Amino acid sequence: MKTKILVLLLIVTTTWATAVSYFYWKLKNNPRVIAITMDTGKESLQQVHLGEMEKLTFLRQYLERYFNYNSNNFWQSQTSLAALMVPEQGKKRIREVSRLKEKTEQKNLSQLGQLSSLRLLPDGSYEALVSLQISEEAKSNQNLFIKTNLKIHVTERSLENPWGLLVEERSFSSSPSAPLLQPAVLVQKTISSFVTIPCVVEQIENPSDQIKIKTVTLNNSELQITPEKNAPAEAMVKAKCKEIEFSIALQQSQNQRDLYVALPLEASVARPKEMAQPAKRKKDSYDKTIENVLGIELDK
Repeated sequence: MKTKILVLLLIVTTTWATAVSYFYWKLKNNPRVIAITMDTGKESLQQVHLGEMEKLTFLRQYLERYFNYNSNNFWQSQTSLAALMVPEQGKKRIREVSRLKEKTEQKNLSQLGQLSSLRLLPDGSYEALVSLQISEEAKSNQNLFIKTNLKIHVTERSLENPWGLLVEERSFSSSPSAPLLQPAVLVQKTISSFVTIPCVVEQIENPSDQIKIKTVTLNNSELQITPEKNAPAEAMVKAKCKEIEFSIALQQSQNQRDLYVALPLEASVARPKEMAQPAKRKKDSYDKTIENVLGIELDK
């Protein structure tokens, strides 16, 4: 009896799996379904936009974790990054961390990294500029600027890697001095670029209604800038805080794009003060008499 039940269950399960596979194949090869998918231009564009946003979020969080640590969390924070890297680079990073673990834990070391810019290059890789402040017990702070090239590989999503993206380091270079401010933020149509302003933005001057700007403000403000299809090739956006303002030059580019730019205070200028209004003259008894007789109000 038990054997018959198992055989019956096997037959039912096999029949169900076959039917599901058949209907899936039939649906997949239905030309009407394909036509609907191809006609959803807006949805496709939205998916591309969300995909680019996810890549930016992934890279910002990865770089923040990679360059921010101290003696207490060095081992845990850096080895956990292996899940976000291609296997070769993940193993390499673990070996580096293992080699530096003992020295780092003995030094009371702290490293703070801040992303200054992130640019998509023509070959599909990303160039990141990070400013570092390294402090060590009984030593003066050291400031460095690190430039690194990263490339993204798509993989399956997991609990350790919910983005489904992997990073490969290609090169590092450092400099003790700050790089020159880039002349313009490179943008592409229908895709967002983000610019952080180191103050609370009170007013934005936007020269074109084809440039969409959203502002998120906490301690500082971050602008999400999205040129529409008919946006001008070049434009100047002004972000005004209480006492200072920033001029953001936007320039369309076909093969490069700035995903993220953090403007330093050095890029600001003092905000022009409003024209002082002339002092109002106090009315005397003669003015009041004229107002009463003629029934009008004289300017002060």
